[in-house]
Amino acid sequence: HEGVKFPCDLCDYKAAYKISLSRHIKSIHEGVKFPCDQCDYKATQKGGLLSHIRARHEGVKFPCDQCDYRGTFKGHLLRHIQSIHEGVKFSCDQCNYTATRKDSLLIHIKSRHEGVKFSCDQCVFKATLKGSLVTHIKSRHEGVKFPCDQCDYKATQKGHLLKHIKSIHEGVKFPCDQCDFKATQKGYVLRHVKSKHEGVKFPCDQCDYKATRKGNLMTHIKSRHEGV
Repeated sequence: HEGVKFPCDLCDYKAAYKISLSRHIKSIHEGVKFPCDQCDYKATQKGGLLSHIRARHEGVKFPCDQCDYRGTFKGHLLRHIQSIHEGVKFSCDQCNYTATRKDSLLIHIKSRHEGVKFSCDQCVFKATLKGSLVTHIKSRHEGVKFPCDQCDYKATQKGHLLKHIKSIHEGVKFPCDQCDFKATQKGYVLRHVKSKHEGVKFPCDQCDYKATRKGNLMTHIKSRHEGV
């Protein structure tokens, strides 16, 4: 409430508590990690490792009582309920962007309106998050890949590999209850329903183009009307 911050003297990170700063230094600058003994996951905190083991290896889930969503953490479940069932949104006061999380809104503001970027020192790539830059460097410049053991697919992130396996090799699909559309992710089904069955569109204010997603509208405007 008083805005007290504890800055890291090695980067621009600022912590609200001294213990958070200490964890940050140990994890980011001193390389302290807590490895999982069942996979190659490494956590920055012991609590994070325990949560990982419960969620990934012991099958602990937190089910939503309003739909079939199951969160791996209580916090994920709460965010899901607020965003999907209670309609809680965080709106940008500079454009029509809305986020389901405050940190996502802050990232949007820094990236879109304050021009904050993290530049790759080996190419022209710029990321809105330090973590995205690290992933880019590992994937593009250091050749780090996560190969599928059932085909020749290689992912740049573990999460992408898991989605690939579920979709391509395990046949996991999420069907639309109004037509025969099936998606590999629940989010795609929600977008499909909004666009095709609920008529949600994002119109361009310079021509008659209508997008099914805000991101597509922004791409259209930059490409067609701003010449970017």
